[in-house]
Amino acid sequence: MYNTNVLVRIVFLSLFFIFFTNNIKAQETGKGCTDPRAKNYNAAATANDGSRRYKSVVYNPPFKYILPDEVKETSGLLYFDDALWTINDGGNLPVIYKLDPKTGTVVARTTVANAENNDWEALAQDDKYVYIGDFGNNSGNRNNLCILKIEKSKMAGSGDAVINADIIRFSYPDYPEKIERKKDNNFDCESLICIDDSLYLFSKNRGDNQTKLYRLPRQEGSYTAKLMTSFNVRGLITGADYNKTTREITLVGYTNKTWMPFIWLLYDYEGNKLFSGNKRRIDMLNIPATQTEGIAYTDGRQCVITSEGRKLFSQTAYDLNTGKWLSTTESLSDSSEILIPEVTATPNPMVGNHINIRLEHLPEGTCTIKLISEDGKLAAKKVIVVKENDKTIETKLKTRRLKPGNYLLQINTESQIIDLKCMKPND
Repeated sequence: MYNTNVLVRIVFLSLFFIFFTNNIKAQETGKGCTDPRAKNYNAAATANDGSRRYKSVVYNPPFKYILPDEVKETSGLLYFDDALWTINDGGNLPVIYKLDPKTGTVVARTTVANAENNDWEALAQDDKYVYIGDFGNNSGNRNNLCILKIEKSKMAGSGDAVINADIIRFSYPDYPEKIERKKDNNFDCESLICIDDSLYLFSKNRGDNQTKLYRLPRQEGSYTAKLMTSFNVRGLITGADYNKTTREITLVGYTNKTWMPFIWLLYDYEGNKLFSGNKRRIDMLNIPATQTEGIAYTDGRQCVITSEGRKLFSQTAYDLNTGKWLSTTESLSDSSEILIPEVTATPNPMVGNHINIRLEHLPEGTCTIKLISEDGKLAAKKVIVVKENDKTIETKLKTRRLKPGNYLLQINTESQIIDLKCMKPND
């Protein structure tokens, strides 16, 4: 057996070899990780090879406001003309809603007269047009996928307007004849951006938790989308926006089955190879939301995120500034970047007889732990007393008799409330 000193030397030499090899490779090719914020930053690299590795980041975006019931199923978001614009998804009216950015109230409605809302899921824009992605495909059996193109100048600034849209019809080049099971569907889509003369779609893959990047022209017609690449996002992508000034892209989504929101930041990529540069994930574990689907840049790197309303959660808007992670000086600070106290719950989805709860850095005093069902009923409860020296507390709640569905794990301290979404699957 190796003794401790030998093992330490082996690990040190291995790490040194990896660093030395990467440094030599960067000197020879000029390529490597050029981001000093990454764990594998290489000062010898002059060109980014997209190999960055960042430390895990958990962030709690600030609450902005509750959206009105009229846009309860907000599934896409834009910002232009000093206003936010959103849509509801499938089965709702074919209307784009203009929102007051300060309050979230609806101030105007634009109805698309020559189209139905089969499943509107995304909004994108260029200087003159808005693009509506009618390509939601939950079951994987749609053959009428399209993108609606409408003129900004004809949209309602106040009151109501009725306009017609040009229609960009398309199909996927790798679309199978039949998808047997909904959970294997890799051909849903809820995200769309416009860059230069092209539209880019990011798929929502329930089957493998990746996203595929497709490209389409912006002109009216019928096309087969071009499959460009795929990337393992470890979840379901539900929204996207493009910052024309900084050329960064923000993807928003949530984890499959547990609905934990996250974003991916894409930047420093080559041309239209959107996944060739830096790709940084930010998890938003504790915001009380179900399907987080809207993202829009409003001013510089300032963004707004929206999530749909459900029985347990209201339709909500949050603020976000990507400069926290993309600014070259990283001078921005926010105490919510490190969640203190921290809460983890396993297993989630809740299988077995118990859910194990780990609480760290709780304030001294009484703490009440609640498990609340989707219809607002109290499913389980426990009260604990936190002492001054209790850095970590582990406890359990019984889950064996819970009905399948979504639940809210709520931690109530004397100074704050922390929410964590959980799910009880079908047996």
